[in-house]
This record gives sequence, C-alpha cells and structure tokens, in this order.
Amino acid sequence: MQGTQGKIIHVCTLTALLLSLVLSGCQKASGPRLRKSDFFGAPAGIRFPDPDKLGVHSLSTSPKEKVGFVYTCKGGFIDMGHLREAADRTHYAAGVVYETLLRSKKNCSFKIIEPSWYHLTICYPENWQDLSNQEKQSIARDMSIQYGQYLGHISLIWHEILTWYDYSSTGIFSENISSFSCEDSYSDVLGTCLGAKALLDPKEPYEEAMTRLINETLEQLDVQPAAVAKQAAKEVKGKWYEGGGYFFVKMKKRNFDVGFDDGYVTPWVLPDICPEMTTQNCPVPNPNSILTKYGFRMRLEIEMMGLQKGQVYKALKLKNSERVRPAIHFPEIVNVIIEEAKKREGADVDKNI
Repeated sequence: MQGTQGKIIHVCTLTALLLSLVLSGCQKASGPRLRKSDFFGAPAGIRFPDPDKLGVHSLSTSPKEKVGFVYTCKGGFIDMGHLREAADRTHYAAGVVYETLLRSKKNCSFKIIEPSWYHLTICYPENWQDLSNQEKQSIARDMSIQYGQYLGHISLIWHEILTWYDYSSTGIFSENISSFSCEDSYSDVLGTCLGAKALLDPKEPYEEAMTRLINETLEQLDVQPAAVAKQAAKEVKGKWYEGGGYFFVKMKKRNFDVGFDDGYVTPWVLPDICPEMTTQNCPVPNPNSILTKYGFRMRLEIEMMGLQKGQVYKALKLKNSERVRPAIHFPEIVNVIIEEAKKREGADVDKNI
C-alpha cells in the first residue's frame, strides 16, 4: 500500500511540474534556485554540518536543508550547496526537455540561473509522429532525464567558466577565487548523478528520493564526522590557498577536471586523512548513447549575456553574432583558463598536493 501511494505521489509531483511548464512555456518556466555555497577563504568561514543531520532536500528555500562542507574518504570534500544545486539544475532541465519533446517542438530556449540563454535544436526520428502518446511519454521521460543531467553538467561548467572571468551571482564581488575550486567539479557532477537517479525513482517524490540518495551516497563514500572535515580544511590552508577574508586570499590550487579527457571526474583527497583509501571517480553524463538509442539529434548552443562575453569570445576567437557550442568550445576555453591560471598562480596549480 505504501509503495502504491508513493507512486501516486511521484506521478502527481511530475505532472504538476510538467503542467507548470506547459502553461508557462519553456522560456518562462521557473528555474532552480541559487544556493549560497562556502569556499576556501570565505569571509565568514566554512560551515561543517553534521553529516548525519543534513536535513531534507528541498526545491524551495528551507531551514531544514543543510549546506556546507563534509569530508569523505573516497570523494574528498563535498560542497553540499553545489551538490544540491547541481541536482536541481538536472531536475529543471529534465522537465524542460520532457515538455519540449511531448509537444514535438524543434526549438527551445531557457535559462539556468546564470544570465545566459540555452538554445536547444531537436531533430526527431522519422517515426516520431507515428508513435502512440504512451510511447512518446516513455521515450521522452528516458531522454529528458539523461539529457537533463547532461544539461545540468554543462551549466555547472559554464558557471565555473563565467566565475573565472569575474562573474558574480550577487552582482557585487567577483567569484573568481572559487572558480574551479578543488571540491567543485566532483560535488557538481555527483549532484547531477543523484538528481538523475532521483528522477528515475518510481516510488518516491524527487525531494524525498534526493534526501535518501544523499545520505546513502555519503555513506558509500565513507563520510567523516564534522571534526574530521574541519581538520582536513586546516590541512589544505597554505597548500590549496593562502590568506583569508576574501580580499586577502591567494589561490594556489584549482581542479579543472570536468571529465573531458576520460569521461570521469577524479576527486582530490588528502592522503593523511584516510591513508590507503581508494578514490571513487564519478562518470560525467554523455548524451550520445541515449540520442543514438532513440534516433534523435540535438544541438546545444549558449547565447552569452553580461560583462564576461568580451573575454570569453576573445579567448575563443568568436564573432559577436556567434553562439558558444559546449561540445566544441568548452574544452578550448577550459584549456585557455588552465594556461591563464598557470601564469597567474603557478605551473602546478592544477595538481593536487
């Protein structure tokens, strides 16, 4: 009986989300919320929540949801703000793609937090219009979750690129010092993975599934008490960064691993905290298999807005009228940023201690 009720609740939640998308149109649908994340050198310091009391994951603002840093033996530092937001970016993007496919639209434009438009062009399989509504819904669900995870991942890399060029989510202070922070890329991709798993769960609503998956995953990664996380943070000061209070911080290390080379993000761990512990890499989402499976083709482009456009376009040698194509341009711009970081912060900036 409880399983049946859970399925009904899950279907109702998904239906409500999709109804809101249909009524508002994909361009105006409400996106995921920005979470305040901690970072090394933050003026107010870093929060280290009790990993056994992380609260309930929530799409809306909730005092029951805890963020901050936890430390895991197999995954290093996990930024819970980044992880939760990454999951919700996946949740939102999946909803947009699902609604677009069900309406057989060939084009869709939307934003995901940062001031940039994502333009998606879709080429459907030849037999799409011959399929029943039930078949379309099944394919659209499968497609949207996997491609939604990819979109979530892309949006998070884009966030790191923008912050490197001094983007600020608050519009006040540059977020450069937290760009490609040592814990970000792993926290981000892990969040997209959990977001996709929560959407695939047929028994629980998304928020409940996320709450359970976070706890289970941290346990699998051998999460440590808050006291250990604090000790780990002390160990990286002077090695990953120097100074404090934001204005007096000098970054010495940044993790640029977003999976372009081998399809995985490898976490940065501290050997002194968990000796002889094997790290657990996280695969990055790749949409090619799901596109091939159902005979779709999709083209993703980003229309830049804001002050960072000049710097990014100069680095990529793009004309002002062109759009950024993540599949082509992201590896190029990340390589440019790595070289800039090496000149500014040291030749070994991309190497863990």
